[in-house]
Amino acid sequence: MFLSVIIPAYNEEKRLPETLKKVRNYLNHQNITRLDSARQAYEVIVVNDGSTDSTPRVASGLIKDWDGFRLVDNKENQGKGAVVKQGMLEAKGDWRLFMDADNSTDISEIEKLWKFANQSCHSEQSAFSRPESVANATSWTSQEIPRQARDDDIFRSYDFIIGSRYLSKDSIKIKQPLSRRVVSRFGNLLVRLFLGIKSVDTQCGFKLFSKEATEKIFPLQEITRWGFDMEILAIAIKKGYKIKEVPVSWCDAEGSQVKKSATFKTLKELLTIKWNMMKGKYN
Repeated sequence: MFLSVIIPAYNEEKRLPETLKKVRNYLNHQNITRLDSARQAYEVIVVNDGSTDSTPRVASGLIKDWDGFRLVDNKENQGKGAVVKQGMLEAKGDWRLFMDADNSTDISEIEKLWKFANQSCHSEQSAFSRPESVANATSWTSQEIPRQARDDDIFRSYDFIIGSRYLSKDSIKIKQPLSRRVVSRFGNLLVRLFLGIKSVDTQCGFKLFSKEATEKIFPLQEITRWGFDMEILAIAIKKGYKIKEVPVSWCDAEGSQVKKSATFKTLKELLTIKWNMMKGKYN
């Protein structure tokens, strides 16, 4: 299988259906569906995190006749980190993307991440077998990819590519409230200082992994809630993976499921990750 898309969902009965429709429409219009007719091109795994609304019923009703879509229905809330880990390790794709259920970063932004994917991760010829084939992997033409993005030195061998809201001033289309922006920026600064992670934006919920990176990083993940993004970055660095950060478009979606108290819990998780690093847990 070429691609797995993991979508964690908690109380997303209103926003999830539109996200799933966009994901399906996008993937069905890409040439990845014809890369290998002998096997399924993609899968989309919705992982319900013990929602108290109708999220699982709405999701299952919508996708019941959609090839490649399935629901993992956890009856109890475990935390975003836990269900992302569950979905990533259940996935079968050569490449595995997790994205938010509110579609704050649209599935089409994956095109910006594709360009940096490790070509050696594929045992067969695929969309990443040569730079110009990135255009062939989707509906874009080589002329639509910026010239610098077509140069050989741009197509690096990354197994872990993350979307970023802060690398470009044009990335954020709808801004968060000022208080949340300040907290987010301060939190990212602490992550860089405490964990030695150079990424400007650790918390953007749009990250792409090779199968190999997934299977080496996620089994070591212990943080089950919002701080898991920091932990998987720390583990990846300990494992020697190069991480590419790419600017993506992002919109602050109304009805965020992130509570203010999560900020303080995430700071506590940051200290836990630092302690785990000092004890050599991720070595």
